[in-house]
Amino acid sequence: MDPCSTNALPDPCSGVDLSVIAPCFNEEGNIDALADRMLATFDARDIPAELVLVDDGSSDGTWPCISRRADSDPRVRGCRHAVNRGIVGGWHTGLEASAGRLVCLIDADLQNRPEDVARLYAAYAGGGCDIVQAVRRPADGVRRLQLFSRGLNFLLNFAFRTRLRDNKSGFILCRRDVLAAILRHRYRYRYFQSFLGVSAVARGFTIRELDTTFEPRRHGQSFLSAFPLLVSARIVWELLKFRLESAAHRATTAADDADWAVPALLADTAPGES
Repeated sequence: MDPCSTNALPDPCSGVDLSVIAPCFNEEGNIDALADRMLATFDARDIPAELVLVDDGSSDGTWPCISRRADSDPRVRGCRHAVNRGIVGGWHTGLEASAGRLVCLIDADLQNRPEDVARLYAAYAGGGCDIVQAVRRPADGVRRLQLFSRGLNFLLNFAFRTRLRDNKSGFILCRRDVLAAILRHRYRYRYFQSFLGVSAVARGFTIRELDTTFEPRRHGQSFLSAFPLLVSARIVWELLKFRLESAAHRATTAADDADWAVPALLADTAPGES
């Protein structure tokens, strides 16, 4: 296990209602814009919230950027992995470091609009669901990956008998205990982030979907853009594996749910995929 550093420990008496968690891998060009837009959203909507930035073993200037922002505003919390653990490892670390009653996962690349966090927060406050999940509507410049996302979404819905419009969306908001539950799994996965929706449904949680704009990446490069066919093949294999795991879970629902838990520091290491 590699050490994880953080600029501050969560304060259970902080009054924070919402923690926005953003894993960051080589995102130095996006940190300032993400922090500026997220804090402006908190201010505009009067949301008692914090932004938790997790440097997932970056090789660029991501950590200095995070440290500077954390030093300048107490609502920004920074965590650092000595080695890359993948996006799910970043979510685990962010969850452990956060103080909010609610948590929201967002990508650091600004393809999910920080302003839409307020929309997810309002939708959750409206009641009637355990999770609010953003449905990504591609803006100009990102439509070339729409076919991949639709194909994977079809396979997930078919395999798990769900009807979600964007299973793969990791832009979600829920209670912290709900997130902890859906991130638990028995086996190791490289792309578990693709199974958030079906994991939630398998555990009996209700999901409300909310249309949001998915914007082009302005800085850095997505791991998906380089190897979509290889990634697709790996995800299909892991889909079958998770299908078996979820079936076993349903067959043993009376068993202790802790059997599904994996240590956060050992989960989902996939270098460069935060």
